[in-house]
Amino acid sequence: MLELRLRSGQIVSFDGRIVEIFASNGGAGMRLHIAKLDPTDAVEPDGSSTVALTGDGLRLHFRAEEAGARERLLNAIADARRADARIRG
Repeated sequence: MLELRLRSGQIVSFDGRIVEIFASNGGAGMRLHIAKLDPTDAVEPDGSSTVALTGDGLRLHFRAEEAGARERLLNAIADARRADARIRG
């Protein structure tokens, strides 16, 4: 289980199959199965980054000092997607 509390206020939880994201404003959370994710990551010159988890605008905002957390999350999602693809085969 990976849980991140980002400086943006977002909370991200990943159990190996489902990513849950809770907004900084305390609004409703989102749950996404790894098969629905296609993360892309844009790093800014200052080291901050935005990770788009889906094509419809779901984004996570990482500050420069959170780069390690971003990498852990992206690597965990990539590993899980590969395992899911093998199962669905």
